[in-house]
Amino acid sequence: ENLAEEPKRLEEDAARAKRRLEDVSVRNYRAYIDAAACYAAVRAEVKDAATLLETLEAQLPDLKRGCDGFVKGAKEIAKARAMNRTLMNNSGAVAELLEVPKLLDACVRNGHYDEALDLENFVAKMEATHGDIALVKRLADEARASSAEMLRALLARLRVGIQLPECLRMVGYLRRLSAYDETTLRRTFLACREEYIANTVGELDDTNAYEYLKKLTDTHRVSLFDVVMQYRAIFSDDAGDDAGEDGGALLYSWATHRISKYLDLVKATLPRVYEGGALASVYEHCEYCGTSLARVGLDTRPLLRPVFGDAAMAVFDAALASAGDDFERALASATWTAASSTAESTPLAAKTEAGDNVEGPPATLADHVPLAAFVNGVLLAYNELRHLTPALELNLRLARSLESAFSRATASLLAHGQSKDASAARDDRARAAFLACVRAYLDAA
Repeated sequence: ENLAEEPKRLEEDAARAKRRLEDVSVRNYRAYIDAAACYAAVRAEVKDAATLLETLEAQLPDLKRGCDGFVKGAKEIAKARAMNRTLMNNSGAVAELLEVPKLLDACVRNGHYDEALDLENFVAKMEATHGDIALVKRLADEARASSAEMLRALLARLRVGIQLPECLRMVGYLRRLSAYDETTLRRTFLACREEYIANTVGELDDTNAYEYLKKLTDTHRVSLFDVVMQYRAIFSDDAGDDAGEDGGALLYSWATHRISKYLDLVKATLPRVYEGGALASVYEHCEYCGTSLARVGLDTRPLLRPVFGDAAMAVFDAALASAGDDFERALASATWTAASSTAESTPLAAKTEAGDNVEGPPATLADHVPLAAFVNGVLLAYNELRHLTPALELNLRLARSLESAFSRATASLLAHGQSKDASAARDDRARAAFLACVRAYLDAA
């Protein structure tokens, strides 16, 4: 029975609940309206939030990249900050490094090459260890520029007059610079010394040929001897191995070149030495030079003797030509008066320093002015060469020149004798004087 009535009770309860709900709805209708409005607003906002989330999702990769960039930048800033901190802590050492190029340049300019080379080696080691640092690269470039300047300064020192100890130091510095290999270093050394000698020779005053030749010879004697001794002392391996033989060949090849230049200058200047005494003095000077250079294997005496022989013959020929000119002028102006003594052509007797009698020119020469002038000229020509003839062995060439001079004198005498005007102008006494002159000439010849 209760069970049968249960549906009715449930319907009544449902009706009551519905009436209460209606009552509540009527009493609270604004809440429902507000709830609906709120739901609509929430729904719209949720939709906007979904749109914004979609937009955010699309921008997340850019945000991620931005964050990554920020992190990277922060790390770089932190690294730079750490480097700046390290730099600040080591500012003294960095300042000293920055001063290295200036210090190196100052050492080069003041000639402190040992210190300059130590600094250059220090920079080279630093570049090998920290070559990836821009500052180290810049320091290395500046150090190389200073090293190039030092190289020029060292070569400039080799181009002036320096003694062996300084030569040893300069070449030692060049070796430490490692700018040249051994063969190139030897060539460079000889080239610098050659330039020094050439400049020294070029500065000589050649106005006076005699003084110029003596100074030229002294310059080559001292300079060649010094260079050979310097080369042998610096490159002391000239004996033994093949490299030493090549070095010796370089030395003597250069010496041959310099001696040939010296010979050319001597050949060009000797024709301006017109006196036999001056020529003999220069020859003695050159002989002394050759004797000195022979100690280092550069004997120039055999090369100079033919040159001086030619110069001596030029002086002798010029004296003979002057004698011939004097003879011809005397013949043209001769009056051919009767000679004071025409009987015989008796030679004069002279005494040497040892007391021996030496046959001299015939005494009759004093009576014949043209012939006396000619014989005096020949004797003067021989007197010019009295110091050179024994040393240069010029007897055969002198004989040929003398023969030419006598041939000229004979031709002049013959032409004068055959001249119609002269023959017509002569009387018997003048003809006799002329014939006496001819006989005296034959005796003298």
